[in-house]
Amino acid sequence: MLTGIDINATRKFVSKLDPDTNNPTMFHIGVLDPVLRAEIDDESSSYEMSSTNPSDKAKVKLNWNKRQITAIKFGLKGMDNFLDPQTSKPVEVKFETIHYAGKMRNALPDRIIAMFPSELRQELAEVILNESKLTDDERKN
Repeated sequence: MLTGIDINATRKFVSKLDPDTNNPTMFHIGVLDPVLRAEIDDESSSYEMSSTNPSDKAKVKLNWNKRQITAIKFGLKGMDNFLDPQTSKPVEVKFETIHYAGKMRNALPDRIIAMFPSELRQELAEVILNESKLTDDERKN
């Protein structure tokens, strides 16, 4: 019997980049629902074949940075102990409500995503985009 994915579930995640092992930044990672995930994937990639000239090569365009930012915008559900570089105080996360992928959704503001260094954005996006995959233990159940 298969086990479904709880799209409302979150889990805590500590970045491997975090130097503070005693009081690390805790990210709350959520699952992207299938419609949202499809929109992110479709919006960040395109494939084109030329029908007028069969010898032309197919063109694939991948917007990885846009994909990462959009995944974080909708997949990061909260965080603790992330310091604002201007105030040196923990960032207070207040989500925006925006229309995306056919409905109103909570979104992490761009000003917060802009605080993440590129390595952290890459790591968070990878974790978020892989969150909807079943683990080996989940497959067994």
